[in-house]
Amino acid sequence: MNVIECVRNTVSRFDKISKICDAVHVDFTDAEATSYGLSPTGDALINENILGDQIRQHTFILYAVYQSLNDYDRLSNSGVLLELQQWLEKQQDAELSVEIDGKTHKGKLNKLIPSNGMIYSIPDENLNENVRYQLQITAEYTIFNEEV
Repeated sequence: MNVIECVRNTVSRFDKISKICDAVHVDFTDAEATSYGLSPTGDALINENILGDQIRQHTFILYAVYQSLNDYDRLSNSGVLLELQQWLEKQQDAELSVEIDGKTHKGKLNKLIPSNGMIYSIPDENLNENVRYQLQITAEYTIFNEEV
């Protein structure tokens, strides 16, 4: 399981997501409320030690579509994003694997850093329809130089 699959699985385990939707999509969301989509936005090498182990960072944007009829709905939506951020910060040590030059390497998720949870788009400036929120997530992970 690569870092994208690992983060997707982690986000999918959050109880307020797993109870209301079948899956967290990759790279898209439906227009209906309770749709979640995880969009990878890039990967970067942070550090490499003398043994060749790498600490890397992969960034994502999680999009969530919620109904937004009134202030109560919008407060609830923002509250769910806040809970998700706090929950994600506690998730770590998941195993993953990475294929580099045809070789598979073990790895582990070190930490998730969520930030900037906010409303992202409003269809036609109408808050009576479903709106899209975003949450930026940075996954820091280690790839070990030994082959699997």
